[in-house]
Amino acid sequence: MGKDMRACAALLAAVVVLAGCSFGRINSRDFAQPGGALPAGSTVAVLPFENLTNHPNAGQIAADIVSTELYGVEGLRTLEVGRVRSRLSAGKPAADAAPVDGQSDAAPLDAQAAGRTLGVDAVLAGSVSEYGYQHGLREEPVVGLNARLVRVSDGAVLWTSSQSEAGRGYFSRDSVNNVAQRVATRMIDSLRPVVAAAR
Repeated sequence: MGKDMRACAALLAAVVVLAGCSFGRINSRDFAQPGGALPAGSTVAVLPFENLTNHPNAGQIAADIVSTELYGVEGLRTLEVGRVRSRLSAGKPAADAAPVDGQSDAAPLDAQAAGRTLGVDAVLAGSVSEYGYQHGLREEPVVGLNARLVRVSDGAVLWTSSQSEAGRGYFSRDSVNNVAQRVATRMIDSLRPVVAAAR
């Protein structure tokens, strides 16, 4: 009986350890300005994210994923991503519009000035700090995003978020895109109260 209980306990411990390995490491920090909220019906544009990684398109990929999540926030009207890019490109001198080191999303934009150019109430600007695979005992996908919501009228930062996650477990392999989707979902979920508070 004692052997059976020890074997059962060892098996249970192994299951708990493996279950723990099947979930990624998550870091999450969110802040909202007290009393800072967007009125229902406000227009928001997602700016190209600054790319701080070696992946050449990480900034654009992150902005697209975040834009998709933002469409689901009730009370906001989101400017279409292609329109944002074309309006921002049209407003730049030709020399500024050229890619830097092959990365069109390499330099940060002045969020308030971009918002005025786009004619929106607020802009969501951000950066990608990690996007790729982390090497160790095994490759794990890892994504890190930082974002802020800036009110165009006065340049006030109404909300900020910093999210990162390393991929999940041994039983199923995550792709970088899966991890990026979860990071963006958590990020936009933390933004919802900034809009909901205005209703």
